[in-house]
Amino acid sequence: MINPLDLYAKIESLIGFDAQYETLYQTYLGLLKPLHVKRILDVGCGNGKFLVHLKNEQLSACGIDRSAAMIERARALGVEASTQELEAFEEASFECVVAIADVLNYIAPAQIDSFLEAVVRVLPKEGYFICDVNTLYGFEGVAEGVMCHDTEDQFLCVDATFEHNELLTKIVLFEKEGDLYHKNEGSITQYFHPLSFFKKLGAFKLCSTKPVTLFGDEPDKTILILQKR
Repeated sequence: MINPLDLYAKIESLIGFDAQYETLYQTYLGLLKPLHVKRILDVGCGNGKFLVHLKNEQLSACGIDRSAAMIERARALGVEASTQELEAFEEASFECVVAIADVLNYIAPAQIDSFLEAVVRVLPKEGYFICDVNTLYGFEGVAEGVMCHDTEDQFLCVDATFEHNELLTKIVLFEKEGDLYHKNEGSITQYFHPLSFFKKLGAFKLCSTKPVTLFGDEPDKTILILQKR
């Protein structure tokens, strides 16, 4: 079975969220500028488009992602990206780490502490971690439901259900190969993380939050600016 993240890479163009993600990228850039950071790590960099923005701002940046397909796409844009894990980098390697567009929501509550510890390690004292998390509205009012899309050569069905603070998204993709169709399927689980969790972190202080409305009538994401103590 295909890696769910690589399956998402296959359907990314069919979903068509480019305009919303560009809005999110511009919001991040606006938050980064006053911090005057130079060395940035983009965790879960995906297709590398935010790294291109950082490069255009003359910032030193690299990205990591667990999808080899996404990394290939990012490198094609001329940015530095790899499938390395956070643990591969030296201590205090970056002045800022960013995790954009659902990255934290892919991390289960039982694993988020170890992820944040890995982020802390690659930052110096007073270094920044900027990330976003989905609001309850983002899950219940936006993500939950069924979406289908078809082209001449592809048919996609995405079915998302939100229960017990978890969003289970089932993906089925049919791709035409000659006279037949090849089926790929997989599932991705995302988790709701309340803001109260980030207010109690020992290694980070929560400097500020910024609500963002991308898909609905009210904020579906919250951007967090955290600073290492």
